[in-house]
Amino acid sequence: MNPSLQRAVTSFYNLVYEAQTFATAMARIDTAEQEHYAGRIEGLNWVLDRCQELEEMDANLTPSSLQRVLGEVKSDLDHELSVQRREKGRRADGREEALNFVADYLSSLITATEIESAKTSV
Repeated sequence: MNPSLQRAVTSFYNLVYEAQTFATAMARIDTAEQEHYAGRIEGLNWVLDRCQELEEMDANLTPSSLQRVLGEVKSDLDHELSVQRREKGRRADGREEALNFVADYLSSLITATEIESAKTSV
């Protein structure tokens, strides 16, 4: 995998981790919105658990293998979002908000791996 793609994957994982850290800090400060932030933390923890492979990824991973892993994460994320949309309540709203935040970045990362895969197959 090229260094730019590897940095993008690392940045994605770090972004999710930092968002979780931020939500944790805000839950301690903004007690009126504590349950909402707890939902965000829960959603971001789910993503961090699901993306554990990305944190431990090997620099020799091919773009197509990375694309497969990201596709699996995206599929799980889409399923989890559909579950969250059926649930109601503040906690679910915070969790859904966190998952939507991650979904946008994950889609961009998948597009980047598709571009890299196309370059290496030529």
